[in-house]
Amino acid sequence: MQKEKVAGSILTVNAPGASLDPWPLPKEQVISGDPQASGRFLWQSEDKRLGNGVWECTPGSFTWDFTWDETLSLLEGEVTITDQDGRGNTYRAGDLIFVTTGTKSTWVITKTVRKVFHIRSETPVEL
Repeated sequence: MQKEKVAGSILTVNAPGASLDPWPLPKEQVISGDPQASGRFLWQSEDKRLGNGVWECTPGSFTWDFTWDETLSLLEGEVTITDQDGRGNTYRAGDLIFVTTGTKSTWVITKTVRKVFHIRSETPVEL
């Protein structure tokens, strides 16, 4: 992913076309299929508690426990996210979603998903 520094502190990236690094899902979290995840931070604070970037994943299903607050916007694809209470919704390109710290979820990706995200965490995030 090309990072450019413009006007001192403006970072830019073409999110739909950004090249991403492998960010494999832990095998014990995969429920079905072979979801392949990749991503890249555009920016992360020095203490690694804030960050934003781009993430993508191919079809499959997996569990994910949010250890941070995350705002995400889907650029492409389709995913059904269900929380620990069984509340689920299907999201598509253009949807803006906020998930709070402590949410346990199941993701079922039917069409490769690409999202931009912003995270806020009480502890440093290493991806």
